[in-house]
Amino acid sequence: MNRLLSTYRLFGIGALALTASEVVRPGLYAQDNGALLDALVQEGVLKESRAEEIRAKLTRDYEKTSAGKLKLDGSIKELKLGGDIRLRYQYATQDAQAPTDLSNVSQSSQYRLRLRVNADYKLSDNFFAGFGLATTQNNDSNNQTLANGNGSGDYFQNYNIYINKAFLGWTPFNGVTLVGGKQPNPFYTTDLVWDADINPTGFTEKIDLHKVFDFTGLELSLVAGQLNVADNNEASANRTLRRGGITNRDGFIYETQLIASAQLNAQIKATLAPAFYWTNGASVNGNGGGAANGTVGTDGWATTDALQGLKLLLFPGDLAFKVFGQKTKVQWDFSYNFDGVERDTLYGKKATPTTPTSAVTNPVKYSSTDKLAWLFGFQIGENKKKGDWSLLANYRQVGLSAIDPLINDSDWSSSYTNMSGYKTTLAYNLGNATSLALTYQYGENLRRDLGAGLNGAAGPGSKSNAVQIFQADVNVKF
Repeated sequence: MNRLLSTYRLFGIGALALTASEVVRPGLYAQDNGALLDALVQEGVLKESRAEEIRAKLTRDYEKTSAGKLKLDGSIKELKLGGDIRLRYQYATQDAQAPTDLSNVSQSSQYRLRLRVNADYKLSDNFFAGFGLATTQNNDSNNQTLANGNGSGDYFQNYNIYINKAFLGWTPFNGVTLVGGKQPNPFYTTDLVWDADINPTGFTEKIDLHKVFDFTGLELSLVAGQLNVADNNEASANRTLRRGGITNRDGFIYETQLIASAQLNAQIKATLAPAFYWTNGASVNGNGGGAANGTVGTDGWATTDALQGLKLLLFPGDLAFKVFGQKTKVQWDFSYNFDGVERDTLYGKKATPTTPTSAVTNPVKYSSTDKLAWLFGFQIGENKKKGDWSLLANYRQVGLSAIDPLINDSDWSSSYTNMSGYKTTLAYNLGNATSLALTYQYGENLRRDLGAGLNGAAGPGSKSNAVQIFQADVNVKF
């Protein structure tokens, strides 16, 4: 009797599942209902011949759908496709420190377009992979200025598409993840140090300690990255020594971070993510056109010096809670460059192997503010569905040598250092996938003694007294 009840129960569940699959996802279960059909055959509910007829019908129905026309390799367990299109209007102004320095006074009005397409794969044997395509080659911005395509002057030019992600990952053990290639940034950060558009290249390792050791009430992860910046010819015949290092070794950025999150009480969750970021000081002999808005090389210091004098102690974090039912986050970031004094000597000088920095005319005089950068702000609300809204506001100070201007936010003060100011963004969801955002950013000099009287400029932003940027964005996700 029990076997009979079990058989009828299995038959009922099977019939319901097969029917639901045709209503909710027509034919999609043709590929993964084999086990259910086999069970019905074993229980004697279906004959083998009848089960094969059902399999064939489900397969035919599935192949008539758009999903059925997409053929995937058997090693692919899951494929996620997505992306976004953004239209932007941007108005920006820039004033110079020196009243006579007209070369650093500008005003611009631009209409811009950004397209990004992403594909993420879950593969067999705990491997995963992904790639992304985007408009423009720049590392810190995927914006394509309208009517600025191939530069030949013809109307309505077509735009290039570039690979902005291509990575392979492996999870050999629970809680351990290894990734190589051009990949999403694995570090917890704000845009004080890392631009959100940058997908670094190299290798990263992450250990979720709370999964390995089964912590209670605490999420603890250790992340390490060896990020390749420049590929140099180590065997070059003209290899020379510079500040104790070989200029033609490969350039790397290294970062190690401990990310800790804990639920302090029913309302508040805290995240702390101390990190140490340093470079090997190698020369950067051009990195694929990815310079942050051209700040390096146009403000008087050489691109080859970009990785010199960077040993940063970072301390980002946040407190998350709700205010009147709205998700709210208070966020901060901090950077202290232990090599800030050395990096100051890179600005405003024209040193050579035979002319040491100390002998250069008018080097930058060190200030305690140069080594320090910090940010503090909040965000209330989130944008997930129609009618959602959010407000972001923060204030920051960025010392002359506190961070690397090649990877920080390319929008705020045009990625310049030696600046202080604020950023505000108000966003509203016009639809579940469509949002409108208005952003205003303002930055002005921390030190106003760097823009004149030097033998060359004193680093990014040293000639700019103030930078203002207004942006209006319409973004559609798919």
